[in-house]
Amino acid sequence: MKRIYTIGRLFPATALALVLAVSSCTSTFDEMNTNPDAPQTATSAMLATKVILDMVKSADNSNSEFLCKRMFWGEQIEYNQYNRLEKSNYSRLKALTNAQRMVELALDEEREAYTGLYYFLKGWSFYYTTMEMGDIPYSEALDIENHPYPKYDEQKEVFRGILDDLAKADACFAGAGAFGGDPFYNGDPSLWRKATNVLRLKVLMSLQKRADDTPALRVKETFAAIVSEGNLFAGNEDNLQVTYEDKDGQQNPLCESYTRSINVYAGTHTLIEPLKRYGDYRLFYYFSPMQAVTDPLYLPEGETLLQPDNWDAYRGLDAAGAFSTERAKIDRLMHCRPNEVYRLTYTGVPAIRLGYADMNFILAEAAERGWIAGPAKVYYDEGVRASFAFVKATVPPKYNHGREITDAYVGAYLAGPDVAYKENGSVQERLQQIWMQAYLASYFHLAWDSYFEYRRTGYPVLPVNPDTNLNDRKDRIPVRWLYPEAEVNYNKEQLLIALERQWGGVDDSNQVMWVLK
Repeated sequence: MKRIYTIGRLFPATALALVLAVSSCTSTFDEMNTNPDAPQTATSAMLATKVILDMVKSADNSNSEFLCKRMFWGEQIEYNQYNRLEKSNYSRLKALTNAQRMVELALDEEREAYTGLYYFLKGWSFYYTTMEMGDIPYSEALDIENHPYPKYDEQKEVFRGILDDLAKADACFAGAGAFGGDPFYNGDPSLWRKATNVLRLKVLMSLQKRADDTPALRVKETFAAIVSEGNLFAGNEDNLQVTYEDKDGQQNPLCESYTRSINVYAGTHTLIEPLKRYGDYRLFYYFSPMQAVTDPLYLPEGETLLQPDNWDAYRGLDAAGAFSTERAKIDRLMHCRPNEVYRLTYTGVPAIRLGYADMNFILAEAAERGWIAGPAKVYYDEGVRASFAFVKATVPPKYNHGREITDAYVGAYLAGPDVAYKENGSVQERLQQIWMQAYLASYFHLAWDSYFEYRRTGYPVLPVNPDTNLNDRKDRIPVRWLYPEAEVNYNKEQLLIALERQWGGVDDSNQVMWVLK
């Protein structure tokens, strides 16, 4: 269950009020009140570490895997697995108070960098929050001193603000020097600028359905301008990702020492079958084979003992199947657990939040749609190569079950009948190739992005079983989380206005938000 925060109760009456000039990144904050109970030794670097980690490490990759049907959880019925979305929260926005304080405390020589980081964090936080729920407070959300019951802005205006914030972050990082407290890019503003622009591309592609009917947002023009400027990821080394170490507080959260139920996580048909159909070696890096058919101690009657490098040793569970039926397969060890590197090591596999491979798939789609010049195939191939390179670099050879990813293999894979870019096919066929490869590359990465992309594209087709679906609409997967319960208690008037404007007063998981219409 997610913790619930309300905008109307995010900050105390002495909240920090941020006043940054629109035209300059070197302007300062107005005088801010401080919490008398907070440590007076806080520094911008300390706060930067906290806000960056809160942002990057807060996403629940496991729940995302269940919702986008790559994984099945065998311990108990999991709501995301069976399509019940409950109430979300405003915790990302609450965390921005530390980002505000970070800028206020900055030394003159670091203020521009910390201001850029603030705008990046602000854009990130409002983006993922609006993508979850629809209309949200934006223009008044961070000024609770003057707006204790902030209005809900229309989603179009929220996106306008997000794009403006990220443009400001880009401008700030362009002129900034190094800064302290950065656990990912070591305070390098050029790398944060790249991450900012990759996030901008992601936000703009999220607006694809509204690109033609909302000219004020300049979706296509802005996308093309960002690409032409070239401040984007150049390889996997630029990824914004969480890397784990065998140190207290830095260990892989999927390790069975922390996630006791990891051994009843199981790969599904939705992921495993396309990997097998394409002859995709990532299968052997993502999963362990079924123990029942590779260990003679557990071999069921009628089954043949198989080696771990045999494709038939990998079978997926039905992501929409009856829990008792799929759980019985797990009890018989007829399921593919995550690879041992995910389950049994403290170092695990890094978790990507913004990645080079995903960026290339976004660029491929943009090229296919005519937003940017150049052949989409080049970006598509590069995205596939980047995914394989990442997998090979982060999963040690002893965990690949005898299937080594080599340059020659990747070249042959890209020439395969189902994978080779269908330059003579239809646009829809090519888009589906791009979306499928993005889905295959996102295993335990990008948190909720695969779900957001499914909502936008409808691809890959995810299984829906009316007999097991916990959604009120038994024939579909829900498209949004509900608003926080605390908003009913503390900001009900503004919430009701937003609900009436969007959906005739109904707060329902099947209501389609503006960005998806």
